[in-house]
Amino acid sequence: MGPEPWITDSFSLGGFHLPRSPAWILVGLALTSTLLLAACSSAATSGHQSRGQVVTFGEAAASPPSYIFPMESGTYFTNQNLYQFSNQMYLPLYAFGENGRPVLNSSLSIALPPRFSAGDTTVNITLKHWQWSNGDPITARDVVFWINLLAAATDPNAPPVGSSSAPGPGWGASVPGGFPANLVSYSATGEYSLTLRLNAAYNPTWFLYNELSQIYPLPQPSWDRLGPRGRVGNYDQSAEARTALPGTTPAQYVPQSPGTASSGALGVAQFLNTQSQTLSTYATNPLWKVVDGPFKLQTFTPSGYVRLVPNSSYSGNPKPTVSAFVEEPFTTDSAEFDALRSGQLTIGYVPIQDLAQKGALEHRGYSFAPWYGYGFGYLSYNYTNPQVAPIFDQLYFRQAMQSLVDQPQYIHDFAAGYGAPESGQVPVLPSNNSFESPLEKRGPVYPFNSSAAVGLLSGQGWKVVPGGTSYCQRPGSGSGRCGAGIPRGAELGFTLLYPSGTVEANNEMEALQSVARAKAGVALQLRTAPYQQVTSVALNGCTPSSPCTNWEIANWVNYWTYAPDYLPTGGELFASGAGSNGGDYSSPVANADIRATHTAPTQAAELAALFRYQDYLAQQAPVIFLPDTPLQLTMYRSDLKGLVPQNVFGAIQPQFYRLSTG
Repeated sequence: MGPEPWITDSFSLGGFHLPRSPAWILVGLALTSTLLLAACSSAATSGHQSRGQVVTFGEAAASPPSYIFPMESGTYFTNQNLYQFSNQMYLPLYAFGENGRPVLNSSLSIALPPRFSAGDTTVNITLKHWQWSNGDPITARDVVFWINLLAAATDPNAPPVGSSSAPGPGWGASVPGGFPANLVSYSATGEYSLTLRLNAAYNPTWFLYNELSQIYPLPQPSWDRLGPRGRVGNYDQSAEARTALPGTTPAQYVPQSPGTASSGALGVAQFLNTQSQTLSTYATNPLWKVVDGPFKLQTFTPSGYVRLVPNSSYSGNPKPTVSAFVEEPFTTDSAEFDALRSGQLTIGYVPIQDLAQKGALEHRGYSFAPWYGYGFGYLSYNYTNPQVAPIFDQLYFRQAMQSLVDQPQYIHDFAAGYGAPESGQVPVLPSNNSFESPLEKRGPVYPFNSSAAVGLLSGQGWKVVPGGTSYCQRPGSGSGRCGAGIPRGAELGFTLLYPSGTVEANNEMEALQSVARAKAGVALQLRTAPYQQVTSVALNGCTPSSPCTNWEIANWVNYWTYAPDYLPTGGELFASGAGSNGGDYSSPVANADIRATHTAPTQAAELAALFRYQDYLAQQAPVIFLPDTPLQLTMYRSDLKGLVPQNVFGAIQPQFYRLSTG
């Protein structure tokens, strides 16, 4: 299809009005329950908007920000790091989320909407002439710099993340064959323009929402170096980094041979990653003082305390009017609620267990706004763990586990009735979500039914021991047997790792543990750890050739938000080898279905491909789906304007916040 209909028109799918230029998808990124907090200093007495005040935002319990460079590996790929911290200083090329809707936000984007041509194989991008805080313009060279580093960071020949020889950042949104591997060439065609040539025709909406959405212009004149005392150069386009692809310029990256010393773009990416891991210097490191976002960093502590002040050179609108935006860390949600009740926070949240006190807070001048995200909750299986992977590989087992999840109970008892049962990986909320297939709209494919779970297990060779631990009686493949690789006597006993600090998550996991053992003899050993430890364990690049043996089932983020791939096509999570595919789920059918959502030539074909993909995975149950509940139950000072509607992708936008009296 030619570009003009996609770019000049607009179209509506269900409740979402999507701009008729490129696409929607996931993000992977990935997030747990988020929080907003804010405290302010002395309020003005006049009835108009007041300036010079401090807004304080409460971070999610035990989930402080821990990474500043916007190119995050899977270990750091969280809403807390990207959308609630880094993005206050470093902006994506294209912004998403507007007035509570999952759509492109053109006004907050650094570039104009892209234009597609040559049968949707060429993309032309024009920047808006914004600038960095040091006065330098944001140019096409800064965009090429990001793509060069991203190509290096996701190069399969580069040393893995954590390698002692050459640690690299990686990228949590990476998908094999996806951006930037799907570029034939890319180059600046002017100071504020660049052209991307693609290796195939892609759906323009998908390519915008899921590929161009990943781009972050970086200050190349300040960051293009190989060491803290090294001179700034053009290392990302050095001789070692030039591409051999036809039609490209020396500004592109070529994969290095295994064992090659880090240099060029890979060396720069590794340097920035190393600097990002030194949290104690965030506020003083000259690197992080060059920003293009609405705020710049004034104070940061390794515990997660953040103080941001307005960037006077911010090119976008609106400009911040508060004098500072503070993010406060908490080890538990109870500690956060204590701070909220004492009036220390402008924006906070009510833990489910304290919801009865909502009225008292409202009487004291707070307002209530449940914050729903565009995503879903789930538990990951570790398909690389040799002890348990043969069990997880069995569809009947995954069906049985999903049948032991009492989603209505979780919503009623642990979420105060806020939420809806989740059918699969495409969000059930908002309720007018036309991206959800008819199959998923009918409700969970495997609703809570412990008798069905027992029948599935006993019918496949397991001796079910309610209240104990079930074990394999009939090993081997074929009907009525446990399955390939499962020995006689193998037990249905697994560790379940999840973040500490939130009562709701703990209640859900304890309820699952209780029902699974009492009804079906599935023994879950619960293990908690700080959020960062959970992600470092469960998102550590597990593969069959390099299996992870230190976890079995994990609730690694509690909630997946679709960003920076905003169309829910699932590549980052379920494509083989994807950056946020923590348990290494792999299915040729799913891979083919995901690819079809990338290349559909028409609107109808795109929606049909999305339905086919989600229906297959909903029936395959590659993860344990949890109910769709709010990211948090936000409480905010009633005189705070600009907070609601809250961003559905889990982002905070304090440049919109205004404190006023009356």
